[in-house]
Amino acid sequence: MKKSKLIVLVLVVFGLSIGGCSLITGHSTRKQEMIEIAESQKMKVAIEEYLKNLDSEALTPNGKIKSYRILKDKLKYNPMEGINIAIVINNDDKLIVDMVVIGRESGSYHVAASSTPTELDELLEGKYYGQ
Repeated sequence: MKKSKLIVLVLVVFGLSIGGCSLITGHSTRKQEMIEIAESQKMKVAIEEYLKNLDSEALTPNGKIKSYRILKDKLKYNPMEGINIAIVINNDDKLIVDMVVIGRESGSYHVAASSTPTELDELLEGKYYGQ
């Protein structure tokens, strides 16, 4: 009797171990897929188009928005559609823009919704000068 309980217990622990490992592997594969999408040329075009709508001279020497970087640890799939992305502008942690980027039928991407901090509005108006 005890031997059969021990065998069942070992099998249950073994099954849970394999299930947990596959869950972790699936999660990391999904995360890597999101990173690849976020770093793609099509995504770069969508984000830069969005930034140029905020600042027509964005990403140029004359623009107020000089640079941006994607926060890879904040990437996640949006349950409605697309990917939630956070970007840091001008390497200033107060200038974090959250956005939802969705795909178009053509295969390109566009920013469907965004949330900008007050400091970014002030930067664009010439009232904020960074950290």
